[in-house]
Amino acid sequence: MNRDLLNVAIEDGVDQEAASQLREVIAFFGDDADFHAVPDRGPQASILLLGFTSVALIFGGAFIKKLGDKAAEDCYPHIKRALLGVYKKYFGPNASYQVKVISSSENKTPETPYSLILALYCVGRNNEKVKFLYRTDWTQEEFEEATERYLESMVDFVGKGQGVVAELVQEEPVIVQPYLIAMDASSGRLVRVNALPEGVGI
Repeated sequence: MNRDLLNVAIEDGVDQEAASQLREVIAFFGDDADFHAVPDRGPQASILLLGFTSVALIFGGAFIKKLGDKAAEDCYPHIKRALLGVYKKYFGPNASYQVKVISSSENKTPETPYSLILALYCVGRNNEKVKFLYRTDWTQEEFEEATERYLESMVDFVGKGQGVVAELVQEEPVIVQPYLIAMDASSGRLVRVNALPEGVGI
């Protein structure tokens, strides 16, 4: 994937209506965005939330710089609108689809409120990989607020090497990346997430 662009990876098994809406809206970014079809590997591909996600928006450094240079009102609404179809299909109380992790080992299937379908990714100045997670039970307002918070924090983290994400990453380094970060809907703050069962030691 091109580290300078907004890379959008969509697994074949994702609902095609949601995928088409995502493609149509992200087309606004023209040559600054690139799409990648990923073979359907099933929900087990995102086991423990450490693997790849079915719909991944991977923000390259040059694209994030443009996000920072342009007025937020020019870019953020397009990204939020692009994700709306995914939200309506996979999130909230009226979700059309529910994703289950299938495994023969109970230790490999921790219960998690976070989505196995959608995540945003970025890479920091020191090659720190960060994955921003969405809770499946969020309202549309919470989902959109999280998207905006994630984008703002990426601009600070990737472009300037500072901000809340940089602080969360420095707080406690991990052996296996990516760093998992989510918005705490009750406070609006970004927090580190441990999606692993107790005793795994990663």
